[in-house]
Amino acid sequence: MISRRMRTLAIAIALALFGSVIGIVLYELPQQTLPPVNSVMDFVLLNESMLWVDDNTVFQKLGIRFPDRSQPNPHLKLIAIDEASLDGSQLGPFPWPRSRHGDLVAKLAKAGAKVVGFDVIFLENSTDPKQDAAFARAMHKVPTILPYTINTTTSGQLATEPLAPDLQPAIAGTGYTTVDSAGGWTLHQPFPIVSTDNSGKKVTYVTLAGAVIQQYEHRKISAVDQWTAKVGDSYVPLDGNGALLMLPFRTREYQDIEVRVGAVEQHITFAEILPYYKALKLSDADMRQFAQGNIVIVGPTAQGLGDFVLTPNGRYPGVFSNLRFMDQLISNTYITRSRPWINWILLILLPIAIAVIVTRLAPALGVMSSAALVLLYSGVVILIYGYTLHWIDLIHVDGAMFFTALIVALYRVITEGAEKREIKGMFGKHVSPAIVEQMLKTDDPKAALSLSGKREKVTIFYSDIRGFTAMSEKMTPEQIYGQLNEYFEDMCEIVFRYGGYVDKFIGDCLMAVFSAPVPQPNDAKNAVFAAIEQQEKIAQISAEWQKLGKQTFTVGMGLNTGEVVMGNLGSSERMNYTVIGDNVNTAARLYNVAKGGQTIISETTYEEVKDVVVVNELNPVSVKGKVKPLRIFEVIRKLKEGEVNPSKLRDPNEPVEVEVAAAH
Repeated sequence: MISRRMRTLAIAIALALFGSVIGIVLYELPQQTLPPVNSVMDFVLLNESMLWVDDNTVFQKLGIRFPDRSQPNPHLKLIAIDEASLDGSQLGPFPWPRSRHGDLVAKLAKAGAKVVGFDVIFLENSTDPKQDAAFARAMHKVPTILPYTINTTTSGQLATEPLAPDLQPAIAGTGYTTVDSAGGWTLHQPFPIVSTDNSGKKVTYVTLAGAVIQQYEHRKISAVDQWTAKVGDSYVPLDGNGALLMLPFRTREYQDIEVRVGAVEQHITFAEILPYYKALKLSDADMRQFAQGNIVIVGPTAQGLGDFVLTPNGRYPGVFSNLRFMDQLISNTYITRSRPWINWILLILLPIAIAVIVTRLAPALGVMSSAALVLLYSGVVILIYGYTLHWIDLIHVDGAMFFTALIVALYRVITEGAEKREIKGMFGKHVSPAIVEQMLKTDDPKAALSLSGKREKVTIFYSDIRGFTAMSEKMTPEQIYGQLNEYFEDMCEIVFRYGGYVDKFIGDCLMAVFSAPVPQPNDAKNAVFAAIEQQEKIAQISAEWQKLGKQTFTVGMGLNTGEVVMGNLGSSERMNYTVIGDNVNTAARLYNVAKGGQTIISETTYEEVKDVVVVNELNPVSVKGKVKPLRIFEVIRKLKEGEVNPSKLRDPNEPVEVEVAAAH
């Protein structure tokens, strides 16, 4: 038969696997499906956690400081179409004529810029051909990259919106600015997109950032698979969906009070920023220092232009994300996402570990230990990400572990609560609360009790009121029950205090077992001490009753120690936990021998307590079912510490009259 522990563990593991399945399903969801619970949110929270740890002074004091990956990149420059540049007093109303962009590009070419990229889309020719011509002449002087957008056709194929025809001959390359914003977050860019055109020819679309880097480093970007791309001969890790993950970054605010008070701009640390209006006014020498040999990107940062994206660490101008991708490609700083099989293993093994922990500990302690393990796992994952940029799944593993802890703890509370209620119902009124609680603390209370029956050595106690029948004839039923209940209340309290089990009441007779259901080494001593204290208590309450004019009585007690069978006995409709066997019958004979106020113990009980009580050995008795007469002893009192035992024992050679114990 499977033990309760093994059964509970098996069910707990099944519940853990159920939690694992939920975690795996959410982990494997497409990024556009339920972003709040899929890998999108996992990446968002992981980035936020890394930034929070990096900012927290407590971790800094502990020496936990992640590498600074936002150091200034000397090769990245941004000419920002910012709030100040949009001020009409500087450059006139926006949009500006394309000849103005031509003036800027010409200035950058003269300054020695290696590549110029625009994060501004020019899809149509200008209404004034001279404007496009001026812009094109400037772009012939320096490699210039312009962006375009990608659309999906009705047939499901990708197609581009062409650039202004008059500008196309002048550019060095193009890159798309379409960003896959799963759940509204800008987390990555497809790198690159490989598709086919209407003729079935393979077409590769490169991002604006990728196109700029291809031109700057003369390294071609190519796809390998969904997990890897190549830049020249170098491999670049992707996210499993063919996208390059964006490294999070912070911005700082800057206010240009020279132009307009209140015009707050966001700045980044990894690229130098120059307002558009200042770039046009900059001297040739200063522009050369700014642009020579570098990548110069022109893009909007002004709030009014609305080109903003939402990232895990804030809402920023879209040009910042393109600059960040360029920074990563130049510095070879990439986020590596762990392969699914690694996360699957974590999603299966860690919840199972939680299930084992919760089944081994008390439910509340199990949940707390599980929470500690969840925090430990989270901390390890965040530290690995912060130091190495390896993305291991966080929220799904955490969620599966915590779900397992809660549901297994709930299962234990429900099932074990039912068992505890059954045990309390069975023993709650028969043994002391301390014994019941001790029973319930065992791993498998019901199995430990062996309710189907087990052999144990115990001490059986019987007590009976002498002359109760004659006494009750002089009392009303209310008086009889009132005094009996008062008597039994005191007697049971003493039995409980000494670790005994009240088996049953038989009229005015009380039967107890020391100790059931869990025998203890000192059961015989506890039983005899309880009997002594009961006789003292009976004398005390009898004196009180006599003062009140109530009927008084004496009690005879009998105790025997030996092996019995204990367990549930009865019918399918009514069961009772009790003890049976010859030693039970012997104890019943002994209490019939005892006179009022007398406590009689058997030889087996005497051998257990002879060093702690004073006794008088009485004449042996012959009981039904026994061939030899039984030696019996009257308990006088407890032996005082250091006292020489004055017990009176019979000379075994002296002839004696054997008495006959009444049947019971």
